[in-house]
Amino acid sequence: MPVLRTTGIATAILTLPCSGVAYAATWQSSAVVPSTVEYDSNPVLVSSNEKGVTRTIIAPDLTLVGTADRDQFTFGLGVNVVRSSDTSIVTDREDPDLRVGWQRETETGGYGLKARYVESSTLATEVLQTGVIAPDGTQKLSTFGGNWSTALSERTTLVNETEYSHATYDIATLTDYDELANRLSLNYAWSERVELFTRLGAKRYEPEKGSAVSSSNSYTPVVGLNYDISDRLKGSVYAGVNKTTGTDGSPTGQGGVSLQYTGDRIETSFDASRSTVASGDGGFVELSNVHGNWSYAIDDTRRAGVESSWQKTKGITPNTLRDVGAWFSQELSPFWVARLSYTYKERQQDGLPDANANVVGLTLTYSHPDF
Repeated sequence: MPVLRTTGIATAILTLPCSGVAYAATWQSSAVVPSTVEYDSNPVLVSSNEKGVTRTIIAPDLTLVGTADRDQFTFGLGVNVVRSSDTSIVTDREDPDLRVGWQRETETGGYGLKARYVESSTLATEVLQTGVIAPDGTQKLSTFGGNWSTALSERTTLVNETEYSHATYDIATLTDYDELANRLSLNYAWSERVELFTRLGAKRYEPEKGSAVSSSNSYTPVVGLNYDISDRLKGSVYAGVNKTTGTDGSPTGQGGVSLQYTGDRIETSFDASRSTVASGDGGFVELSNVHGNWSYAIDDTRRAGVESSWQKTKGITPNTLRDVGAWFSQELSPFWVARLSYTYKERQQDGLPDANANVVGLTLTYSHPDF
């Protein structure tokens, strides 16, 4: 790691241990502190004996970005503090989120490294997103990754991304695992507005030793394009297949489509996809989801919006999750924004009654672009 000696508010001297060479770096910092009070009528989405919980959540996050010649350094520090009215359902938490990254530009591309360690509730991580409903435990996730890119010609770029993940849980019903993933992409700029790409993704899932879950591999080749329909409307579409070892099924179709529009007052986006992801439920699961949101700027300080999502998981515990919500935000000052929100959630699973919940929250967010 480089050695940092602070010499001013926005400028520092970086000394690289391997070379002893020191040079000036310009730093920018940003801080975001959202504070939320919300009531959730059924946070664990059970179909009987539902119990509501009031949560107070404070999640300060500080990011530092330093630029020195061709290098960019990123440091992030956050913590998610939760206080619950009923700790038998939702526990009190102080979850850290640590991030570090380095990226270097070259004449033909670039390369870099990144690492992250984050703790989070199993009610709010990939565990819930893949359909596993469990008590409020802790997922500890460590990731380390690298990337490189190089221009093969004026229009063609080759990109490779590799990431290793290690996930552990303090719940006996969930499986600790390691995942090694690699994604190789070939991008071609067809025109100023159209980029074609082909991508091969490969993943290795290794459960903890002694687990009843088997190791497995996942392979996903896809082709697609990114398209700037106009200066305000952008889209992407891709399609391919996935084959997961250790299953009796044949390769399944995967892909996605997304649209994003940014207007003077209206912002909206839509995306739908089918993918294969690692799960604490054991092995890879197939995940299909649709998500859309729309917001309207009432004036310079007020904005309102609606959003909805639908998700179907094919794993050990097949299920369907859906939610729809609305929100209203008011800018109180250049640094403070208040937001009132409502969300209805529903979970469906074969053989069980449907489960649903209502969530009402009030969030006050402080943000500063140069903290």
